[in-house]
Amino acid sequence: MLKRQKRTSPAVKFHVVIAKHSVTKKSEILADLVDVDEETALSENIKSLKNLKFHLQSLSDYKDVCNSLSKFGLSKNEAKVYVYLAKFGEQKAHKISRSLSLHRTETYKILKRLEEKSLVCRILAKPIRFVAVPIDKALENLIQDKKRSISHLEEEKKKILENWDNMSTPRKNTEVSDEFIQVLKGRNQIDIKVNEIIENAQSEVLIAASDENLLQMFYSGALDDLAQKSEKVRIRIITDSSLRSSYIMKKLKLGGDKFSRVDFKGLPSFVISNDSLLLFLNNSNGRNGKNGKRALWTNQRDIITVLKASFFKLNERKVTLKAAS
Repeated sequence: MLKRQKRTSPAVKFHVVIAKHSVTKKSEILADLVDVDEETALSENIKSLKNLKFHLQSLSDYKDVCNSLSKFGLSKNEAKVYVYLAKFGEQKAHKISRSLSLHRTETYKILKRLEEKSLVCRILAKPIRFVAVPIDKALENLIQDKKRSISHLEEEKKKILENWDNMSTPRKNTEVSDEFIQVLKGRNQIDIKVNEIIENAQSEVLIAASDENLLQMFYSGALDDLAQKSEKVRIRIITDSSLRSSYIMKKLKLGGDKFSRVDFKGLPSFVISNDSLLLFLNNSNGRNGKNGKRALWTNQRDIITVLKASFFKLNERKVTLKAAS
């Protein structure tokens, strides 16, 4: 009876063949196999290095082109996908996704949008490939799309203007007050408003301020023209008797009769002109930095009248400061 010969897998045969050779022969066969693998790996590495060299050489230009395409209405990733296709030729979606580190779902959405903008075409094959429209044609398509949008807006503009004149104008409610209250946040807003109040004053400027708030107004430049303004407008300043207040008084050169000093502890700081009031607010959370300052501006007549009366009442307790001191 013939014995059934046992089948040997190719892998087993390979090992058997090697086993029949001498140690030297085995080394030569293994060396040949390693050489094949190294040649393949080397070829892939050279290809990768060439691509890397392309990316490194054109990285600056690549960013500039993508930024320019964004001005045509493309998103950052849309520009990247278009440039990639335009430079590397037709590609599968998953290759684009992997090369640009984009999620595959997002890549398909981008390709669809680029198709709608006539920047990319699909090649009907298995699997589907995508190819970019030449750059000159792509830019022309984008420009034409913008022109169509502008033309549409011009038409809408005409419609709006035609309907605008036909719209009925609501009757103005004469009972609506033209008095306002505005909260100012940060030193910059406060300084601008103080400067505006002083500049627009017609007959008087009344300032009641602690040395801290007076110093803020002084360094902001809001008080620079007070001496010149005092020739046409009545100027009165009430502050404390600190060294800082005395220093500011000398720098402003207004004359001692324009200044009065009181015990200012616990009193509010404010600036009043004919029809405008700025009231410094105490910061309850202790944040008095550049952006921590708060103030209230209003042209509400009743509030202005009350604080103006308070100013003159406070002025009765004054100790006149001498400009020469």
